[in-house]
Amino acid sequence: MPNALYPPLRPRSFGELLDAVLQIFRLSLLKCMPYATLAIIAGQLSTFYYLLRGRLPTLDSNDPVGVTLYGVGTLIELILWMALLRRQSGIAAGRPVAGFADLLDAVKRAPAIAAIALLGGAAAAFFVLPALALTPPYRTAGVAVMLAPAIYVLIALSLSLPALVLARKGVLASLAYSFRLVRGNWWRVAGAYLVGSAVMLTLWFLMATVAAVAFSQNGAAGEAITRAVTSAAILAVMAIGLTFYSALTLALFGDLEVRRMASRAE
Repeated sequence: MPNALYPPLRPRSFGELLDAVLQIFRLSLLKCMPYATLAIIAGQLSTFYYLLRGRLPTLDSNDPVGVTLYGVGTLIELILWMALLRRQSGIAAGRPVAGFADLLDAVKRAPAIAAIALLGGAAAAFFVLPALALTPPYRTAGVAVMLAPAIYVLIALSLSLPALVLARKGVLASLAYSFRLVRGNWWRVAGAYLVGSAVMLTLWFLMATVAAVAFSQNGAAGEAITRAVTSAAILAVMAIGLTFYSALTLALFGDLEVRRMASRAE
């Protein structure tokens, strides 16, 4: 019998959803780590650029090279994440995965991935940017108020990229499909992302603790080695975190699709 982790056979409870996330993560971790590691490296291209120039790794709008590297790196990161998501869906469905078919498919969809990322970001910015234009005494309050609708829109559109690569929708259809899936399940989706964020923060806390202990127990001679090992460990933790977040996205997307089909059948 095929693996029923994705797509699920029925709507899951929240606990069952989290259990499916852990199962998908466990089954796919080793096979997805190459994509996840490359995605994390690509996402840090602008950071590497600024560090090599002896500057703080903060985006400078007056530096076209840094801005370009940030945009290109983000796009490559999203493409690799979609390849990872495609591979995870195959593993969760019990299909054999080999070669680079998932990566090639994601690369072909690069223009659509970029368009969805830009449109989703613009939809959220639509609410926040007017508040930033307010005078300083009112700016903070205005941003705080407008963050609520911006967060609502971001979560409502958060499954647009999965809709593109898993449901094979177009750009606008993917945005609309994500909105329909999340509608009526917004708090469920937000709760799943909150749990995922808690897991990520826990990983970061453990990594920071280990790094602090390692540096405190090494003298100047071993500092370079400690720094190199710690950087590699941080990269590994970030790649593991991306794989976990992808498993969460996949399980959530499948569950919401089943819920939508069940509601239409009633």
